[in-house]
Amino acid sequence: MTAAVHEFIRKADVLSDDATQHQIAAHVIKTTTDETGRPPIHYQGTAYRIDPADQLWKPWPKEHIEVHVASRYGTQKLCRRATDYRQIVGHLCQLCEDPEFFSGAPAGIAADGQFWRVTATGEIRSEPITPEHRQRMQVMQAPEFEAEAPLFFGILGNAFGPGADGDGQRELLQMGLGAALTRQLWRHRIALLLYGKTSTGKSTILEIFRALFPLDVIGATSPQNWASEYYVAALAGKTLNIVGELDPHTPIPGGPFKAVTGGDVVEGRHPTHRPFSFVCEAAHIFNCNRLPPTRDKSDAFFRRWRIVEFNNPIPVGSEITGLAERINAEEAGAVLGWLLDGAGKLAQRGSLPETPQHSRLIETWRSANNSALQFLMDTEYCATGGELEQGAALVFECYRKWASTEGVKPLGRTGFYEAVADGGGRLGVTIYDSRDGVRTIKGLSLKKELGA
Repeated sequence: MTAAVHEFIRKADVLSDDATQHQIAAHVIKTTTDETGRPPIHYQGTAYRIDPADQLWKPWPKEHIEVHVASRYGTQKLCRRATDYRQIVGHLCQLCEDPEFFSGAPAGIAADGQFWRVTATGEIRSEPITPEHRQRMQVMQAPEFEAEAPLFFGILGNAFGPGADGDGQRELLQMGLGAALTRQLWRHRIALLLYGKTSTGKSTILEIFRALFPLDVIGATSPQNWASEYYVAALAGKTLNIVGELDPHTPIPGGPFKAVTGGDVVEGRHPTHRPFSFVCEAAHIFNCNRLPPTRDKSDAFFRRWRIVEFNNPIPVGSEITGLAERINAEEAGAVLGWLLDGAGKLAQRGSLPETPQHSRLIETWRSANNSALQFLMDTEYCATGGELEQGAALVFECYRKWASTEGVKPLGRTGFYEAVADGGGRLGVTIYDSRDGVRTIKGLSLKKELGA
């Protein structure tokens, strides 16, 4: 809200009988500000006003504002029909629009009447919650940083196992979920993917985590549907987007995925409404038993993921019915403390780590969706790394022979070169035009050429 708008609203004390709809909207804002102590905010298609009881910003549904306008201003000349009410609410939303209000909130979470701030150095501080914290939700349980949580940590211990590899996976999950809780994961341009067989604890972890959030800030929109403006619109205003199982057969569209997770301005549209633009600030966490397909072969797509691999199924007979509910009832404080510690670790580190399991699965995923990479990684045909070089035309012909032998549909020449350029960097393989105009692939040597 600009200074000029603030001044206009400040002067909206008394309405004449012929007040314009714009003036009526300003008066609604003025009286609401007097009642709550803060002017309302319109953000990503939703109006919010502060609740003085708990200092949280609560949604103010537009139909409720229309009823308020009708009951309080129905004697005004320009406020007597349903269309008048809607137009006045439209003016109100324009006056209150602040596209950066909640994105500018400090890192942290409201819990048990306090705001638990995560500082830039990773320190966790507790302070009385105020409207300036810009919080829309509150966890009713206070964090307990030293408490035991045998049930919760038992899930993680079974899923990841002991040793350095297990510790690395636990820490990645802790940082990722901690960032999601404190509304910082979207800033890292990362989506979390919990991968593994059934009965390894993935769904239980998500059920425990989901219970920390009110339903109205949770979405369940699969990235496989993000090419549709209607599905994208469902992400507006959400804090958390959880999908319990990605379809193993439906491709993830690369362009929309990179735009939604990359902090770009995207366009959504609700049925029967006009398109609108917003930046998605939801934390995206997905489950899958199999890595979903994608036609995107670029580094930009794959670097937006962190995969946590759940390795070990729960032994038959060791399952605990209602385990998530028990943990939420008995260990919520310890879980919340663990998550805040994870957010602090991420603030100190600056970025989410890549575990060996993540790196291995990313390479598997990339090659499964990119026959050019599958060929480059086939050690029978190719050696990679160092100062090796090979003419691109010969490499392409060898790739076609390999594809025929392996029963893989080959890419065309241009598609092959683009796939190498997009995905070969992680293998140390690049493609360029030499000084004499010959296209060359660097970091690669053929072991097995045509006819060999």
